Amino acid sequence: MGLFRKLQNKPTLFLSTTGMQLHRFEQLMPAFEQAYEQLEAQRKSRVVKTGQERQRKPGGGAQFSTELAERLLMLLLYYRLYLTQEFMTLLFEVEDKATISRAIAQVRPVFEAVLPVPERARKTIVALAEKETQRRRGRINNVEDFVKEYPELSILIDGVEQPKQRPQDPKKRKSDYSGKKRRHTLKQIVTGTPNGIILDQSPSVGGRCHDFRAFKAHVAKDWLGGAGVEGSAMFEQLRSLRVVGTTDSGFTGIDKLSLPMTTRVVERARRNHPLSPQQKVLNRVRSRERIKIEHTIGHRKKYRIASAVYRNADEDYDEAMNVVGGLVNLRAYDRIVQQTGIDLLAVSI
Repeated sequence: MGLFRKLQNKPTLFLSTTGMQLHRFEQLMPAFEQAYEQLEAQRKSRVVKTGQERQRKPGGGAQFSTELAERLLMLLLYYRLYLTQEFMTLLFEVEDKATISRAIAQVRPVFEAVLPVPERARKTIVALAEKETQRRRGRINNVEDFVKEYPELSILIDGVEQPKQRPQDPKKRKSDYSGKKRRHTLKQIVTGTPNGIILDQSPSVGGRCHDFRAFKAHVAKDWLGGAGVEGSAMFEQLRSLRVVGTTDSGFTGIDKLSLPMTTRVVERARRNHPLSPQQKVLNRVRSRERIKIEHTIGHRKKYRIASAVYRNADEDYDEAMNVVGGLVNLRAYDRIVQQTGIDLLAVSI
């Protein structure tokens, strides 16, 4: 009996070891199978080593010794608990860790195709916000009152660092060393909503890079005139909405970037320039809103691959965090279902 069949009768244990509700996993299983078949057909259309068109009919050769559900479970367990692949060979009763490694690499695109990863979640949120905008415009005739009373979308921005193994390359050791954490780290800028949905995650950079500099590099192409730099598509998608962005004092100067949003930054006291009583009150109000992105980052860190010392290749970090973002969003969707009865997974864009 496989590990998945053992966990099928234990939904609480399934949730604690995978970070996904058992009923969600079973609900998404048809979508997983469809995405897997499409990706496999695409993979088998060409020879893996040479990239040439395949001449032999797909389907020949050795078959996988484990079912798709087992391989999906391998990735969930690995991301949630960050076990060593040697230890996972005992759990799944496979020959060696190469089987585990290949399975995780194979099903990761399947999760990206099905889960509400940040890009897909952002499209859903923007579509719902635009729909709500049209509904409200039908009720309010004065555009100025509409803009004043109905900010359509609130976003929260913050940076997150994760420790990594010490690089062997001296240049890499310098660029990845974080003076704040006093160790080598990888950093991403996370943008989310107050209800815990991750809308965007910037490409990872070394811990030496400041949060605001990493943010500016992320949005460089579309808004800062960065030639040849691939920027974020998030603000282009949010341009049609009235957006309010809240962040901490590390992003001081974000209001000068001419982004399509109203910015609220926690003020910072400086030498010979203490905060006024009004600024302190305003900081408390903004901090109560901004703390929600810390909660979202905390949900992300429940997946040990996003909080423990990262021991995989740096080149795989962004793809791994993209799947983690999809898992975090899926849990946020579950909370929204409990609160409102609306399942965002079923919302058609």
